[in-house]
Amino acid sequence: MKLNDHPEISFATRRRLLQALGAASRRRAAGSQATRARRRGADRPPSTPALSWIPNHQFAGMWVALEKGWFDEAGVKVNWRPGGPNTPNPVERVASGEIGFGQQSNPRPVLEAIVKGNDFVIVGSRFQRQPGGLLSLAKSPILEAKDIVGKRIIAPNPTDVRTIETALKASKLSTTFQYVPGGSDPQGLLDGQGDGMVAFATNQTVGLEAKGLVKDKDFFHRTWDELGLPGYNNFLFGTRRWVGENRDALVRYLRAEIRGWVDNEKTPAYAAKLAVEKYGVDFGLNIRQETRSNELQLPFLRSADTAANGLFWVSRDRLGGPMYDALRAGGVERLPDVDKILDMSLLREAARA
Repeated sequence: MKLNDHPEISFATRRRLLQALGAASRRRAAGSQATRARRRGADRPPSTPALSWIPNHQFAGMWVALEKGWFDEAGVKVNWRPGGPNTPNPVERVASGEIGFGQQSNPRPVLEAIVKGNDFVIVGSRFQRQPGGLLSLAKSPILEAKDIVGKRIIAPNPTDVRTIETALKASKLSTTFQYVPGGSDPQGLLDGQGDGMVAFATNQTVGLEAKGLVKDKDFFHRTWDELGLPGYNNFLFGTRRWVGENRDALVRYLRAEIRGWVDNEKTPAYAAKLAVEKYGVDFGLNIRQETRSNELQLPFLRSADTAANGLFWVSRDRLGGPMYDALRAGGVERLPDVDKILDMSLLREAARA
């Protein structure tokens, strides 16, 4: 049937019908594009990110995107692998070829692995600042790097000592402090085993809040950035070859996960529930803890750089400037050329779409 075969149809009505037909055509085209994307995704090796930790609130955007079908819509098959204390770290898994795509909490292992000959490329960072840092109580607050000197610091493992020393050296301070081996439960701090403890703004602080303590009154948390050790958290990286061979799929992956994180900002309780009841169900997570932790991590997603360029952005000037300066102060003698290891073009492409 042609519209011109029906002269009783007014010009305005024909125009509306043509607009509706055009909209339907665009929807069909979009559906065809999504189908083609799914087919392309099916033809590719699945995206298998190695998580930097157990499947908890830290990966809220992934859980939302998985649950709402946005990875499927983008034509990407995601077979994530959990991390944790009993698994190799993502750097080792990517370097060995087990995994093509890693998410490493601390940038330093990625940078050191590159110096050792691993051809990694960094494509983004989920968090713009490190939620890790030092927790202290009002009776002996640690508010600046200088407050660490001479204190007893509880830390889960000896590698944390290196981080503390690096923060002190970056501020040109004495590295004199006492390392107190301990776990991650803030009860040790409350019991007086130390003056401060290595802790996360998104974890141990929740436990203290549950006991009725008030942040910045009864207890204090200062991130490593605030203590003079700037950094990103949850670096997204892969081998240069893998990123090149899977570029289109990785762009679509990034687009879908970012969509998940934007949605998570609106309803953090939803992703927390997914972590507890589905994706992290085997890890005995607590819904109250996960919800609060998810709320607390949201500010770490954004910065002036993400406001200008979108989520997951890594600034070459920040990485190659104050971050590299702090690492050198901490004894890292060789660092890779930033322009050779950083590729923000995938995020630009994801944002354009």
